[in-house]
Amino acid sequence: MRKAFMVSIMLLAMVSVALAMPGADPSAPAIPDPTPFDQGGPDAYGYRWVDNDGGGGPTFNWIDITGNGTRLLGLADDNNVGPISMGFEFPYYWYTVNHMWIGSNGYISFSFSNNYAHPFTSIPDPDTLPNDLLAVLTGDLDFTRGGQCWYYSNNVDSFIVSWIAVPQFSADHGLDDSTHTFQMILASVDSSITFQYGENHGNFNENGNLQDVIGIENVNGQVGLEYLEDNLPSSHMWHANLALRFTVIPNPSYVVHDMGVFEGMNESSGAIFVHDDSTITPRALFKNFGNRAETNVPVRCQIRRGSSTPVYDHYDTIAAIEPAAQVWMDFVDFAPTQTGTWRITFTTMLGGDANNLNNVKTIEMPVYVLPQELRYDDNIPGGSGRSWNGDFSGFGVEFEVPEAVRMTRGSFMVSDVTAEGPAYIWIMPDSAGHPWEHNILAGDTMQVTTGMAGTFVDVDFSWADNLIFAPNAKFYLVVLHALQSTFSFAMDNSVPLSNRGWEYTGGLAQDRDRGSSDIMFKVFADTVTITGIDETPVPKAFSLAQNYPNPFNAKTAINFSLKSESDVRFDIYNIAGQRVDVVSGLYAAGHNSIIWDASNVASGVYFYKISVGDLSETRRMVLIK
Repeated sequence: MRKAFMVSIMLLAMVSVALAMPGADPSAPAIPDPTPFDQGGPDAYGYRWVDNDGGGGPTFNWIDITGNGTRLLGLADDNNVGPISMGFEFPYYWYTVNHMWIGSNGYISFSFSNNYAHPFTSIPDPDTLPNDLLAVLTGDLDFTRGGQCWYYSNNVDSFIVSWIAVPQFSADHGLDDSTHTFQMILASVDSSITFQYGENHGNFNENGNLQDVIGIENVNGQVGLEYLEDNLPSSHMWHANLALRFTVIPNPSYVVHDMGVFEGMNESSGAIFVHDDSTITPRALFKNFGNRAETNVPVRCQIRRGSSTPVYDHYDTIAAIEPAAQVWMDFVDFAPTQTGTWRITFTTMLGGDANNLNNVKTIEMPVYVLPQELRYDDNIPGGSGRSWNGDFSGFGVEFEVPEAVRMTRGSFMVSDVTAEGPAYIWIMPDSAGHPWEHNILAGDTMQVTTGMAGTFVDVDFSWADNLIFAPNAKFYLVVLHALQSTFSFAMDNSVPLSNRGWEYTGGLAQDRDRGSSDIMFKVFADTVTITGIDETPVPKAFSLAQNYPNPFNAKTAINFSLKSESDVRFDIYNIAGQRVDVVSGLYAAGHNSIIWDASNVASGVYFYKISVGDLSETRRMVLIK
C-alpha cells in the first residue's frame, strides 16, 4: 500500500488523477489534464499558475494522509511549528529547499520562523518577514477551536500538508461552522506545487476585517505570484474541488545579485546580554539570496553604545559564495567598556545588489552587572499600546543570560486602561527554543486599575525558590489580560530591537511585530551559584505555581515544587467554599505536576489549596465550559 501511495503522488506531479476524497484509494488510474483555460503569470522568474475552473487545468484529487502521515501538534492561534524535514531537496525558484515551518494560518515558509498573521501582507512583499512562502489558504485560522494538520513525505520526491476542518478565529468564540479544509502537494519530479481545496465554510471576514491570501513567494520577497487577496478577484474564490497548480519554466534572462545578512550573533538574531567584563566575538550569517555566484563580497561589523559614533568598525571579505549558500563570519573580538544598551550592526556591500532591504541587521546588546533589572526597552513607550481582540491573551518576552541567575521580580508596563480587570503573570522555562507552556514555574494574578496606565506594574517573585536558571538557559515572562477591552500593553518602537518578543492568542508564538517594536516587560535578577552535574536546582521550600491554562475548559495542570519527598494534598473548593475534589499522594523532591479534571463540575471560580505538612498555599482558577 505504501508503494502504491508513493507512485500515485509521483503521478500527480506529472498528470492529474481521478477524483479521490479522504479515504479513497490514492492509486486510482491517471487521466491526462485537459487544455487549461484559467491561468496566470509568469512572474519574473517564470512561475505560472493554472486552476481547474474554466474547463481545464489539474483535476482535483484529494490525497488522504491521515492514515500514514504524521499529525502536527502544537498549532494554536497565529503560530507555526518547525523546522520540519521534507526528506529530499525540492527545487524552488533558483535554489532547493529541504525543510519548512508549517503555520496555523494556512501557510508554510521554507526559510523563516516568523509569524505570518493578520493583517496579512500582499505577495510578493520584500519588506515583511516571513518570505519564502507558500500561502495555501492563508487567513485567520484558530486551532484552539478545533481542526487538524497532517503532513506526509515519501522521503524521495513528494511532500503533502493537509489542514482539515480548521475553524476561523472568532472574537466571541462563536460556535459557527466556519471551517476550512485544504491541502498542499510538492512534487520534485517536475517542481510542481499543487493546492487543493475541500469543504470550506466562512470567508475570513471577522467583524468586517476581511483578510486572506493565496500565492507563492521567493526567499527575498521580490518575486512571486498572488492568486487571491481578500477574496478578490471573485473568479479565484476558493471552493470545494478547486485544484490550483504552480509550475515553472525558468526565465534564462532573469539575473539577480542579492547578498544579505540572514542572522546576527545567533540563529534568531535575538538580543544578547553581555557582562561588563566579558569579551565577545561578533559573528553573522551571510546569505546569497541571488541566483548568481558571487566573489570577494565585502562585509562589515560596527558596534556602538546607544546612537553614538561607532567604537568598533571592522571589515572582512567573503571570498566566494554560491546561490542560496550561507556562511558564518567571525569578526575581531570586542570588549564593552561600560554598562548600558549597545548595538552591533552587520552589513553586506555587494556592488550592484538588487535588494538593499536585507543588507543590514542590527543586534541589541545590553551590557549588565548583577543584581539589576534586565530589559530591552528604553523605558519610554512609543506609539499605541497593543492588545488582542479576545479574552485570555497577551504577550511574553524571553530572557537569556550568560551566567546563572535567580529571578525575583517581573514587571510589565500598562499602556491604556479602558476598564479594570485581572492580569495573569507567568514565568516559564524553555523547551527547544519555545516557551514551555505546560510547565509554569511560578505565577500570580494582579488587578489592573486605571491608575496603572503608563506605569510599570511590579510582581514579586522572591517567594518562588525555583526561579533559578543556568547560564544561557532561556526563561520567559508572560502576561495576559483575562478579559478583552480592559487594558493594553505598552510597546517601545525605538531601535535597537531585541527580537525576543512573543504573543499569546491561545498559544505562544513569535510576536508578529518583532521587527518594529519591543514589548515593555522586564525582570529583576541576581547572581546565584548552581552546583551539581545537571545544574537543576532543588527548591529550598515548596512553591505553588498558577494553574495552566487559566481560564480552562475541563482539564488544567497545577505545577508545584518540593524541598524533599513529601505527602502532598490538594483540596479544590468552589466559590461558596465547598470542597469539590481532593488529590493526594507522595511526590518526589523537585518539580511536580498534577492534572485536575473538572468535567463533573460547573463553570465558575475555584480555589486550589496545597498542603505539605504544616504549610499550605491557595490560588484561584477559572473554569469556563
